[in-house]
Amino acid sequence: MEELMKDMKKRSIGNVWWVSLILLLVAGGLLVINGPATFQIFSMLTGGRNLNSIPSSELYNAMAVCEVNMVYDCFAEYESENGKIYDYYIIPYREEEFIAVRVDESRASEMDGICDDTWEYLMGNSGMPDRTISLKGNVRPMDGDELYYYKDWFTSVGYSGDEMKAYAVNSVLEDGKFAKGASPRQVYLITAGSLLFIIWAAWLLIKACTGGYLKAIRKDLEQLGSLSESQIVSDYQNAYVINKDVRIGRIFTYNAVPTSPRAYLNKNMAWAYLYRTKNYTNGLYTGSSYNVMIYPANGTEQMGDIAIKKKYSDMILEYYANNFPHMVVGYSDELKRLYHSDRNAFLALRYLPAQDTLNY
Repeated sequence: MEELMKDMKKRSIGNVWWVSLILLLVAGGLLVINGPATFQIFSMLTGGRNLNSIPSSELYNAMAVCEVNMVYDCFAEYESENGKIYDYYIIPYREEEFIAVRVDESRASEMDGICDDTWEYLMGNSGMPDRTISLKGNVRPMDGDELYYYKDWFTSVGYSGDEMKAYAVNSVLEDGKFAKGASPRQVYLITAGSLLFIIWAAWLLIKACTGGYLKAIRKDLEQLGSLSESQIVSDYQNAYVINKDVRIGRIFTYNAVPTSPRAYLNKNMAWAYLYRTKNYTNGLYTGSSYNVMIYPANGTEQMGDIAIKKKYSDMILEYYANNFPHMVVGYSDELKRLYHSDRNAFLALRYLPAQDTLNY
């Protein structure tokens, strides 16, 4: 019995690994959407690096944080395509340098207030500004209009070209943003989704490797009792092999097509037929899938469903028709009516020649 379960576990793992692979690919695709922002999450959650401790050579895509208590000016305002407004400010960076920060419109009034305090201090009208605002986000190079207006500000206050190169760092800290301008909400949701797919993939594989999908077949085999293990092993080993996933023994039909393998007790089967599903994509026929449907003598719940290629479906039904005379093989509307409304009449059809009514 152990060898049988080992083989079924192998089949189960084989059916799960490709699903796990697809889930991992989906997870990877989601992480690609976030790009470098994915690697900034830990830094964002743990506070980020202090802006003034980051050398200018390491600013690119750094997740930085700074407590701003001095602001020199607002040099630009930008409205995005969705109508959101951002304001650009110049703040001190490290010892003698300057850097730009970009804040949402909702924080502009705080920055303007600190800017006023800064100039009051620089003009000697007040002490060191005591108001601060905390900014945290991705640092990226500036380009286009934002860089033009940034340099233009330095020119307007009398900086030469050489002085700009020495003191004006052409980077901007985007408050509340990850790399590529991604919002925290987007990054967190996409990353959480990718982690769920990774966990799902791992769970499927772990469950398959630990035999978690074998509960159903163990219950199926228990129908013969624990004293019949040797019979089951012999039945499985000597069963008629349809393909690597389906075998038909004298006692059970072993179906390892699904993730959770099953063993259908042959003597309980009353009716088997082929069901064809036509598949369409955008209204165009793309092929058919086939299932061998199995129904019991007692009850109306479907007993089994073997999803398999048509040539193997035909082999299964042919084997049933030739070796299990107690089964009605094939489909017709009349058989369906009898099975569901006049079970005795349906069962009376058994031991008659197999019905030549397969639903092709």
